[in-house]
Amino acid sequence: MEKSCIIKHFEHYSPLTEDDKLLLDSLEKSPREYRKNTSVWTQGEPSNHFYTVSKGWVYSYRNMEDGSRQILDVYVPGDVVGLREFAFNKRITGLTVMSDAVLCAFPKTRLTEVFAESLLLCSIFFMISATDQAILLERLVNLGRRSARQKLAHFLLEISKRLQKTNVIINNHLTLPLTQTLLADALGLSAVHVNRVFKELREENLIEQTNGHVQLLDVEGLREVAGFDAGYLEENIEAMLQQARQMQRKINGAGGADPADLGILETS
Repeated sequence: MEKSCIIKHFEHYSPLTEDDKLLLDSLEKSPREYRKNTSVWTQGEPSNHFYTVSKGWVYSYRNMEDGSRQILDVYVPGDVVGLREFAFNKRITGLTVMSDAVLCAFPKTRLTEVFAESLLLCSIFFMISATDQAILLERLVNLGRRSARQKLAHFLLEISKRLQKTNVIINNHLTLPLTQTLLADALGLSAVHVNRVFKELREENLIEQTNGHVQLLDVEGLREVAGFDAGYLEENIEAMLQQARQMQRKINGAGGADPADLGILETS
């Protein structure tokens, strides 16, 4: 079975059984193609589905009262979109495709089934949700406390790091389907300011930029500019995952008995 993007993403956290792979693969059985700039959902719509990004890039946003827009996050292949809205009946953000993309929808009820069938996948989903929140917190710091140079350098390094989770071979060479207007909305800058900072980074031989391609020429130099600490992208949940594997083996060995009856909900 050819690995889907979501399987590659989950295997970043833990080896998966064939049953887990089949379960994850089932989430991507209804792919839908979206053309560039297509809206997947808008604020206020019913929130019934999650999505996995199989191909392409998408971004979430909020429209402001004055007609401006704040881009909240950028999603790359393998990412799960919509976890932040699990508890809400209506969408609290909008989602738009920034390049031709393929997304796979699955209902919230299907996620509950996944949790019931695999403790390991449940744990990984929890970690992805936690990482999602950590990224949003870092975005808040980026918007409020960093300079324009730091914001752009930090964004490039973060996207590079996140792409590695889906086993995308980038070799410090990013293809960013982001216009300067989109980057401006994501970083809280003007398009003119973004253009100016790109020029500065090029002149300092930190990056090279050509037709939507950005090559990170000096990663360490960019780290110094951004003050980049990748700790918020480097999870360490091996102990929790190991416990999940042990619990799953007990459940399987007991023929699907209730976890509470097995005493495996107790912490070790």
